[in-house]
Formats: sequence, C-alpha cells, structure tokens
Amino acid sequence: MGKLKNKIILVTGASRGIGKGCVSKLLSEEASVIATDRDEALLEESHREWVVKFGKSIRIQFLDIASETDWIEVMSDIEAKEGLLHGLVNNAGIVNLKPLEEMSLEEFKETQDVNLTGTFIGTKLAVDIMRRKNNAKGSIVNISSISGQTGTLNCGAYSASKGGVRMLSKAIALEVGAKREFIRINSVHPGVIMTPMQTERAGNDEELWEGIRKSIPLGRLGKPEDVA
Repeated sequence: MGKLKNKIILVTGASRGIGKGCVSKLLSEEASVIATDRDEALLEESHREWVVKFGKSIRIQFLDIASETDWIEVMSDIEAKEGLLHGLVNNAGIVNLKPLEEMSLEEFKETQDVNLTGTFIGTKLAVDIMRRKNNAKGSIVNISSISGQTGTLNCGAYSASKGGVRMLSKAIALEVGAKREFIRINSVHPGVIMTPMQTERAGNDEELWEGIRKSIPLGRLGKPEDVA
C-alpha cells in the first residue's frame, strides 16, 4: 500500500516539469490527485501519459493561479466532489529573465501575481478547507527557488517573488502553529532543475549548460523527480 493511499492532493502547474514530476510521485504512492494547469492541451497530454503509466484516470482541471475566481472554483469543486483536501503543492510559476532597465512594471507585476499572489490565494483557501473539513490537518508545499534565497543575475522579479514565497510560507506556518493546528506549511528551494522552463531560458547554449553543470557539486542538473 502506498504511503499516501486515498489522500486528496492538489497540484498546480502539473502539466510539465516539477509539477508533472510531483503528480507522478504522488500517484506512485497511491494518492488521489487533482492536477491543474492553465495549459489545458498540455495537461490533457500529460494525463494520457499518467493513465498509461499508472493505469488509472485522475481529475484534471483548468487553473490560472493568478485568478482568485479560478482558485475559488477549483476549491469549491474539491469540497463538492472529494469532500476534503489533505495536501496542496503550489508549484505553478513563471520566470522573466531581464535586467532591471529592460523590465517593465507590467512584467514585474505579472511575475508577482503568478508566483507570489497565486501561492498566497491557494494557501489561504487550502488552510480554510483543511480547517473546516479535515480537523485542521494537512500539508502545503510551496515551491520556491534558490533564487529566492541568493538572488539570480538578471532575474530580479523572479527572485523577489520566490523570496516572497519563502517568507509567506514561514509566516503562515507560524500562524497555524500558534493556533495549535496540525497543518504543515513548508517551502522547497530547488536549484537548477532540467525542466522546460530552464531549457526555454538557456536554449541550446552548450557553453552555458556546461558552466551550470560545473557549478553544481554533483556535476549534473537536477531532475523533477529529485524535487518530488
């Protein structure tokens, strides 16, 4: 029996990269997963892969995490169909690689809206349903980044948003802990993980990739399953 058998867990940004890896890991532990993404076509493609690999269908749903309306709809559906929520993986995010002088205010705000505000909305609603439907028990994992700890060159908006995710997670964990509630809230801070987001960022620049590999003690890039 899997360690997470019948645990109801929502994953955002589930169609690729770390989110997709998290869904696969959760399914291998027999969790009941709700996989969400704003790229519905890619989500459906990933769903077909999960069906082949794990032999069962899971619920998939559109979610733009920057939209409070979308979040409320998803959580309402979970409450109506599953009845409760045991876990949330706030993974969805975007990166904007531009130096300060080239980044517009709109681009900066969009990065915060998706990476930080989206995580805030999801965490708030998840804590609420866990309190009401699961005796104030559950687990929330917010995917931050090493950029949120050290900063990254030409990545100010992303670094700021992921630093915010880290501090938001700590602050809300203190809040629920002070109430003696058993909702665990943690942030995870991956380094360079081989995901579509990274390949879009670095392209086919082998010199750049080699430099990245040499900067990592293990001598290789991380994989989504390393994070999951």
